[in-house]
Amino acid sequence: MDNFIFKNSCLSADLCQYYIDLIDINADKAEQGNIGDEPMDDIEIGINIYQYPDLRKGISDTFQKYVDRYPLLKTNFVPWVVDGRAQLMRYEPNNYCHKIHCESSGDERVFAWMIYLNTIKNGGGTEFIYQNTTAQPIAGDMYVWAAGWTHFHRGVVAPDERKYIITGWASNFEEYQKKHPTELRLSLSSANHKIST
Repeated sequence: MDNFIFKNSCLSADLCQYYIDLIDINADKAEQGNIGDEPMDDIEIGINIYQYPDLRKGISDTFQKYVDRYPLLKTNFVPWVVDGRAQLMRYEPNNYCHKIHCESSGDERVFAWMIYLNTIKNGGGTEFIYQNTTAQPIAGDMYVWAAGWTHFHRGVVAPDERKYIITGWASNFEEYQKKHPTELRLSLSSANHKIST
């Protein structure tokens, strides 16, 4: 049975290293993330995917493959958009997102996505609770999954290595537009069935 977690290789090793360097060089400007009111064991920097054409293309191509695999998302689902906002994140060895959570608690998010920026040999993956599966951290691999309760997940500790990811969301278009009316975005609407700007 399909677990509705989609994987696609979307960034080259050089691009992954670029984003690793980006957060390392700017670590003094990074902030600690949180899940709700609970602090996480990471540092992160908010980025706009529109400032990075190769990243945007990798995300766009992956979402196009996702809807090709699940074509009812083109015709029988609310219009949705990939947010321009994303988080570039770094975890030190032994730090990880230990809280089981989902990406939506009734807000506008409909999908979540994550790109691993480094390959981790021991641990460091993402455990999906109800799917009984763990995504393995391979540099350049992007994962897409439903944002709701069906895909509760948490990080897996990496005792020996740092973990680097970029993560973001896709949201209900109308709700997103209300909250972020002027933000650049990739759009995938039920009207045109393709990703556009």
